[in-house]
Amino acid sequence: MELVDYIGLAGVPLIAALVQVAKAWVAEERYYPVMALALGLALNLGIALARGGDLPAALLLGLVAGLAASGLYSQGKT
Repeated sequence: MELVDYIGLAGVPLIAALVQVAKAWVAEERYYPVMALALGLALNLGIALARGGDLPAALLLGLVAGLAASGLYSQGKT
């Protein structure tokens, strides 16, 4: 794993926190996992573009980070 991979996975708590902040504007809970996925993809693609990384790997890492953040949010809610 490269440093970029660790940076992308370290964004999971940040993504969960941003979903918590977005709760003020989005009332329906069914959109929270979609927001987590979108934020994960955006964060990791932005990092890959800024650092000249591999875009397909960033997409995969973004999906993993978004799904992890979604699960972190779900577990924290219960």
